[in-house]
Amino acid sequence: MNRNFNAVNRFKRQAGLSNIQIMIGVLISALLILGGVGLIKYIDKTKVNNDLSELATLKTETVRYGSQNGGSFAGFTQEIGIGLDFFPRARVSGAVGSRIVQNQWKGVITAAPATVNIANDGIVFTYTGVPSGACKDLAQQAGDVAATVTVGGTVVKAVAANPVLATIITACDAGADNVTIAYAMTK
Repeated sequence: MNRNFNAVNRFKRQAGLSNIQIMIGVLISALLILGGVGLIKYIDKTKVNNDLSELATLKTETVRYGSQNGGSFAGFTQEIGIGLDFFPRARVSGAVGSRIVQNQWKGVITAAPATVNIANDGIVFTYTGVPSGACKDLAQQAGDVAATVTVGGTVVKAVAANPVLATIITACDAGADNVTIAYAMTK
């Protein structure tokens, strides 16, 4: 009888997980979650840096086009920009005449003549579908290459002025994760 009691008692002691095993499981889960969040932030930061580099290229191409056309962008179209390699080829899709340029957040980029100081003296590049966190970083840092920056219809950087942080935050948050940013560049 003593032998059966020990077998039952041993079974009861082995049922379930110990506190240490549960704590190890919680710790591993927390590390995985934090690692995933960190990876997402890293990817978003990389996308922002890529967009800033792309904006610098767009500025260079804008200056080149303006120099070749007497400072006027009146006849500029998105098709002309695509044909002159303003945009990375990997982002361009569709048939000639109806091509679109996709940004890194799966929104689109459009380009059209803009008025910065006088009629048709620049190009406005409009990015749609930008997440609000990326919007805040981009709008603050794009002031070096863009004459004006507009977020969701609100000017956050005027000509010859610095970006206004409070206005950027308000405008980017208003668009949630589907913000439209327009960068006007001139020669």
